[in-house]
Amino acid sequence: MQPGSLLGVVAGIALGTYSAATPALDLTADAGPAQDCPDTSYGIALNASSIAYLEPAPVVKVEDYGGGHYAPSGGSNTGIGIGYGELAGELSGVCLGILLRAEYRAEASKDLLDVLVANHFGKPFMAGRSYDLWMSEYSFKAEGMRVRKMFEFVISDQWSSRLGSGASLLKAIEGQEDMLSGNVTATSSTYAVGAATWVQTASNLGLSNFNPFVAPGRPSAYGYSTDFEWLTSSKAGWSVDVTVIDALGRLYWKEVPRSMQTLNNAEISYNANFDREAFISGIDSRVGYTQNLVPKYQLAIDTPPLLGLGGHAEDDFVNGLHFPSLGARYRVSGNFAELNYDLRTKAVGLGGKVNWLRALVTTNSLRIRSATVVGVAIQAIRDW
Repeated sequence: MQPGSLLGVVAGIALGTYSAATPALDLTADAGPAQDCPDTSYGIALNASSIAYLEPAPVVKVEDYGGGHYAPSGGSNTGIGIGYGELAGELSGVCLGILLRAEYRAEASKDLLDVLVANHFGKPFMAGRSYDLWMSEYSFKAEGMRVRKMFEFVISDQWSSRLGSGASLLKAIEGQEDMLSGNVTATSSTYAVGAATWVQTASNLGLSNFNPFVAPGRPSAYGYSTDFEWLTSSKAGWSVDVTVIDALGRLYWKEVPRSMQTLNNAEISYNANFDREAFISGIDSRVGYTQNLVPKYQLAIDTPPLLGLGGHAEDDFVNGLHFPSLGARYRVSGNFAELNYDLRTKAVGLGGKVNWLRALVTTNSLRIRSATVVGVAIQAIRDW
């Protein structure tokens, strides 16, 4: 297996950089359906959030995977990217908004990433080493509309609850799912023997060797998403907030290109120049499939303020990973400043609210080009 073939496999590992307190790493994009809607019919609410987390490489150097920081785990190495934008207003007792969403999730083995990083030095393999190659990648971009409804409950003279539910109608712009698995053994620094299977399903699949005899199609998808939030708070300042984004969500794709390739060096072929190449076989087709949106869970607790300073604890959960965080907020005359720390990624979020505008910036390195977490969030609610 030549390194060029292998790099084609891993080229998909790329990540574009694209109320209650906001954590350093908010994987729900602060999009809980019980919050952030104007109180009158003459107001608008804007929520725009983008967060990228990529271990073990810096987010802004993903094309040179590794950069100045490369510390992969022996098991799963993860990339998560979430972009969310909503412009909403109140209409007849419900919150109606327009959406733009983008999401990315990937996992890869340490061996696969080792090959990609080493290739930057011209020697992708270590002679005699066996490489366990596996990778999964999932992404989508979509636009649509969202309807939210909130219900208020009085528990006692000190406690009250708000239940929010949301439903979105989505039209996909792009979608992709990739799976790779295999094992090779390096015979030199530039050559390895083994086998791998790679399945690519993507609305914008641009493989130059995709079978030209497969009938052309027009990839498209429509779908939906549902969200829930339960917020319980006291007059003293305690609050407990449970949020589920994409509790149930689907995109139903039609006529999407799919390429399944098997690379097998157990069957060596030779060209006219007697160069060895992997035997590649595959099937190209256009398929319909269902893309399941990954649920994002969040549990947050806020403490009553003491001399204007309140505490915050939170755990975001997605794809089997926990992202616990701690934070504090200092209030002055309706405005506030906040500081949050994510325990898993060591990311710090710094932000605040002035009048109707709120912003938060997140990173785990002051040298942005070395950061494995980069994020920005803006919320604005304006009533007239």
